[in-house]
Amino acid sequence: MLGIDTERVRIVLGDTGVTPYSTGTWGSRSIVMAGGALGQASKELRQRMMKIGAWLLKEPLDAVRWEHGAVVGAQGRCTIADIARTWYLAPQLLPPDVDPRGLEVSTSYQAKRDTGTFSYACHAVVVAVDTQLGKTEILDYVIVEDGGVLINPMVVDGQVFGGAAQGIGTALYEAMPYSEDGQPLASTLADYLLPGATEVPAIRIEHMETPAPYTEFGQKGIGESGAIGSAAAIANAVNDALRPLGVQVDQLPISPRVIVEAMRSATPARAAKGMPA
Repeated sequence: MLGIDTERVRIVLGDTGVTPYSTGTWGSRSIVMAGGALGQASKELRQRMMKIGAWLLKEPLDAVRWEHGAVVGAQGRCTIADIARTWYLAPQLLPPDVDPRGLEVSTSYQAKRDTGTFSYACHAVVVAVDTQLGKTEILDYVIVEDGGVLINPMVVDGQVFGGAAQGIGTALYEAMPYSEDGQPLASTLADYLLPGATEVPAIRIEHMETPAPYTEFGQKGIGESGAIGSAAAIANAVNDALRPLGVQVDQLPISPRVIVEAMRSATPARAAKGMPA
């Protein structure tokens, strides 16, 4: 929006001493809400600096343009540094009708249609199920997702990978059991299983970019596309692998115990029908 090198930008987040109240980065709020607010603030700041720059260049406002962090006209260019130096150190050179709010902008943002702007994705999973030990191995995993305009593709990939890892944990590992008297039985990470590097496969991601029509840059929140479809895709793949044996699982996580118990419960039914176990 302003043409500033990102290496010269300093961002302060989550410091209640210098920032207003916020509910934080949940529900895909960062790029949609914070990014939208930043975009609006940048546009407002650019308009203020355009007016000051045109005055310093002694040109009409409609005769100048914004280009690479500077106001450019027939008489030359006036950079952000030039404008800031004038505002803070030589205010007598400013136009008489300058905006008194100066070079600090505070604004809020709400999308044109405030119903949430989320990415969506399709997950395809291939698994192998050990029917003796009940272990499930993910052999291949592909995600095709649409995050709208991808502001930072590396961050997008990280979000999708992280969401998928969360879904793998939901599908195969993470459980919070309780005893009969209500005591939690997985109160440490020694008991509560989380997927690690050996449990998360080399996921392949394909990106689609359909701009969201109601956000500042056409971006969408990216957190949901990795996490939502993963558990369902894995469960469907496991049941597809077990279908020839007449076995189906219907609870998460699909632990080895769940699969072995499902196999045992299906065996008498198959025997009653005269089918091989």
